[in-house]
Amino acid sequence: MSVRMGFIGTGGIAQGHMDRLSRIEGVEMVSFCDVNLDRARAAAEKFGGRAYSDFAKMLEGEDLTAVFIGTPPFAHGEIEFACCERGLHMLIEKPVAIDCDMARPILKKVKESGVITLVAYKYRWDDHVIKSKEMLAGRTIGLVFGNFWGGLPGAPWWRVQEQSGGQMVEQTTHIVDMARYLAGEIMQVQAFQTRQVMHKKVENCNIADAATANLVFANGAVGNISNTCMLAGWGQSSCRVMAEGFTLNIAGPVLTWNSAEESGEYTKQEDGYLGEDRAFIHAIKTGDRSVIHSDYEDAYRTLAATVAVNRSAETGGAVISVADLL
Repeated sequence: MSVRMGFIGTGGIAQGHMDRLSRIEGVEMVSFCDVNLDRARAAAEKFGGRAYSDFAKMLEGEDLTAVFIGTPPFAHGEIEFACCERGLHMLIEKPVAIDCDMARPILKKVKESGVITLVAYKYRWDDHVIKSKEMLAGRTIGLVFGNFWGGLPGAPWWRVQEQSGGQMVEQTTHIVDMARYLAGEIMQVQAFQTRQVMHKKVENCNIADAATANLVFANGAVGNISNTCMLAGWGQSSCRVMAEGFTLNIAGPVLTWNSAEESGEYTKQEDGYLGEDRAFIHAIKTGDRSVIHSDYEDAYRTLAATVAVNRSAETGGAVISVADLL
């Protein structure tokens, strides 16, 4: 069975998926769509296929099996509806939408259509993160601490709250999702944010400089996740989990752990980016969805947690129930 792939969005993240998918047996690169037609043409020249600037024309004109969707958060909706109508499976870059009001009807359509979805929360396919989940199994988790600290990405839409959802929704979502993957569902959040610098330094920038969110998990654990885009020349992201008599920390490709009995370190061996792409193709070819660690419905819950952080921060720290947004 040949999986005929179309791509909607051909920027940097998409190009990584193109490179990996093109090396997977049974994948045919068919078409490429981008609002920047030159960028779509460049992809078509490299991988073969046709270039489009209108996704509707691409879907109408091509015989596709599946579509990669790599658009900014504000651009979701019509694309997913059209794919569901045509029965096209979807590999979607995170986040799945800018807010839950946008994502909720998409989720309904996905369920009705029965198409396979995989949302690219790549940490769930990194072997050191999978190992972390296995090490935490059966332990009583008490505290989760995560962060995403760095600078301002170059994309103009990223710095506009109404287009990206801000750093928590667009970027720190990776850490929020990892916290959910390792420690379970987030039930409540209380958040605070500050805007002091970036809106003065960068034109058309209205996202927060920094934010911090307190979390309550369904299993009784508590936590905190913080982010900032104020930095230059340095960045770091990590997730630490503390359980009874045991702690582990994931920082980049390195997992470390400590207990009274042992301590250790493990460096990632298996690439999550390749893992998620392989899982998507495997699920389409075999119908086995067990290899999909994050489908649309699961990613929707991560989105809800990040949107809850924004809601709380905008109200000066009100406690927000994530379930109320689902």
